[in-house]
Amino acid sequence: MPARTAENPAVTLDAWSAPLAADPAGAAAFLAEVADRVAHRPRVLVLSGSPVADELAELGYAAAEAGVDSLPAQRFDVVHAGSDVLSRLLVQRDQVRAVRRLAALLRPGAALVVQGYHPDPARWATDPLVTGHDCARQTLFLADARVPLRYVWPAELDLMAELADLALESRWGGWYGEPAACGTPVVSVYRS
Repeated sequence: MPARTAENPAVTLDAWSAPLAADPAGAAAFLAEVADRVAHRPRVLVLSGSPVADELAELGYAAAEAGVDSLPAQRFDVVHAGSDVLSRLLVQRDQVRAVRRLAALLRPGAALVVQGYHPDPARWATDPLVTGHDCARQTLFLADARVPLRYVWPAELDLMAELADLALESRWGGWYGEPAACGTPVVSVYRS
């Protein structure tokens, strides 16, 4: 059975995932730092076709791009899942499968970097991008979006990673070491 994937206008997703998505150079620097800790000549996979792969290539890293439905056969030292990779999968089971598929791309000792947004239901009532919320299905309805996004709690993501034999190495509220907090971007680094 194919995964049910949300298709949302880029403008809404860009606004929702900013400021992390608006800083591809910061993302590339963060990923480069992780990659340098993992391997001598690291290979990096960037999902979701973001400009981060171009930034990494400019820094001299072997960076490839792919979609979650068209993963390459190679293995990588760092795999970066952008802010909408998991949230577009509308069922938890599909998100778990995606994390497992991404973990299978990692070389021993490699890192999976998952960029997301730490849910904060208390703020959604006043967020102009949020037009609805289904807490039972963990979905948000965003302005101009045809289908919802499924949000993932950090502890839930940790369990998904653990099911894929990955362990949390660190979690940040951005590319520059900011602390993670409710209602802010979140970057989680998992190691194989």
